[in-house]
Amino acid sequence: MQKRIVILGGVGLIGTHLCLRLLDEGHEVFCVDIRDIANSPLLRDMPPHPGFRYVRHNIVHQFGIRCDEIYNLTSPSRVRYNKALPVETLKVNMLGSINALDTARTEHARILFASAGTVYSVNCRDTSEEADSCSTHRILTEGKRAAEAMHRAYQTEFGVDARIARIFNTYGSGADLMDQRVVMKMIVAALQNRDIAINGSGEQLRTFCWVEDIVDGLVRLMDAPPTETTRTINFGSNHEVSIRALAEKIIALTGSRSQIVHTDARIDDARRRTPDISAARRELGWAPRTPLVEGLRRTISYVEKELAEKARAGITWVEIS
Repeated sequence: MQKRIVILGGVGLIGTHLCLRLLDEGHEVFCVDIRDIANSPLLRDMPPHPGFRYVRHNIVHQFGIRCDEIYNLTSPSRVRYNKALPVETLKVNMLGSINALDTARTEHARILFASAGTVYSVNCRDTSEEADSCSTHRILTEGKRAAEAMHRAYQTEFGVDARIARIFNTYGSGADLMDQRVVMKMIVAALQNRDIAINGSGEQLRTFCWVEDIVDGLVRLMDAPPTETTRTINFGSNHEVSIRALAEKIIALTGSRSQIVHTDARIDDARRRTPDISAARRELGWAPRTPLVEGLRRTISYVEKELAEKARAGITWVEIS
């Protein structure tokens, strides 16, 4: 059955792939974002589609779209905006969630909120010392936690059918070349034979999940039967790799002359961040399918193509930056 589906943040990496997946399934898709379609190479090059609508809108302001489902993927990038725009980051997560939930309530629509795996890494102290527990480097995490609470409150008080996806590190084709997340940043540097900077020793353990696997999980979560409480599921890979090993793998796959350089460790850099995806397996029958090396090869091919197109257009790395 065809559904009218709103994707907030539809021009982002996950949003782009979700738009394409839902259009391919025959649904009518409203892509809502403050960024232009031209910012998404995959949507930019997509042939005209009768079921696709692009709406430029900042969800910190109220909106209304007749719909059956809402995916709220909006979130300023932690690396880019946390320190520069902490108030906007909080507004997008808190006011944006309220506006999305109000639309879901009015339209009797199901809503899925994209939270983050970082909500687990809250500062824990043995004593109640007066510490700055909401400094700018934690703003996105605090916003996500508040937004999660808002979704649970709307379900409890107003009966809104809400679901929460806690998404861990995601990578893949279609990302902005200036994306400051670790995989894209390393691949671009490696293809340009620039140094790859690593915070601290590089022994921090992370997992990286291919974007289409994440999208599959989100669709399964949205399609799952309603529950009395807000269903909350982790999505990510369970294959751990150290940051240094990731850099070495990318250098090898690209044949790069890049050197790994170590910078000062970040005080908030968790030693290990790995999702427990047992609930996703049990409740949704979901698990990541794409091996890291295969996903890296696909992403490298995508970045090579994008860099070549920019070179033909006469755009330098400084201008991209």
